[in-house]
Amino acid sequence: MLHPVPRQRVFEARYEQGYRYLDRCGDALLILEDILSQDTHCVWLPEEATPTGARLMCPDLDTYVVFNASSLIIDHQVIGEAQFDFVAVATTTLSTLVGRFDLQKMRRFGFRRFFIIPAADDSIDDADRLSLRLPPVKEWLSSVDPEFVMRSYEQVSVFETKDRSKGLRVSTKPYTKVGTELHVDERLKIPPHHLREGQHKALVEQLRRTQARDRAPEAGVLVDIDYYWMWPPKDTNVKDFIESGMRASEEALAALVRGKSP
Repeated sequence: MLHPVPRQRVFEARYEQGYRYLDRCGDALLILEDILSQDTHCVWLPEEATPTGARLMCPDLDTYVVFNASSLIIDHQVIGEAQFDFVAVATTTLSTLVGRFDLQKMRRFGFRRFFIIPAADDSIDDADRLSLRLPPVKEWLSSVDPEFVMRSYEQVSVFETKDRSKGLRVSTKPYTKVGTELHVDERLKIPPHHLREGQHKALVEQLRRTQARDRAPEAGVLVDIDYYWMWPPKDTNVKDFIESGMRASEEALAALVRGKSP
């Protein structure tokens, strides 16, 4: 039995005419830093604010908020046992931007989840072999060379309503992580007493988690499930959308593991 392991979840909102971002980005960052810190009881730190985008992070929750004049992305790296109300963070963040930037029209809501189906051995070959267990096509006849055999498999399937207002995209591909270059937050080079209370400790704990994760090799199949609504009404309930995305992704994942179409 294959056992998918969650690795990441992302909420994205794309919107029209977010031009006020350039004038009100700083205000939005200040509001989100205070509200999200209060709501989650964790430290949130603004990282940057440029004409091309603003970024806010929570080291304790391994979560990033990125927004600009056209979109908002909330990215949670699922590491260890960190649990929090992702829906509440998404709802609060989007409502803050709608108010500050006077957003009137949403182009797209997306809820994306990533899973790793672990291979028996942490090797590229084993990840390739595992990928062959998932596709609907078991054999491939090649006119190029009769000795060719399928070595690995990548697939993308898209399901949409007739009017294309809602959809689900499921993709799989072999995945191998031998090791990654460790990024050290520049703020860790600053004396702790120069930072706001709790910031240094949160960054150190995040670095420790990242070091432990990156030292461990990993191989398997990466499953990427993207659930989306096109042109949702401005008053669309974010909670309802994400909960629908959760159900759809769970059903798609279960069907994939069983070897059947969602």
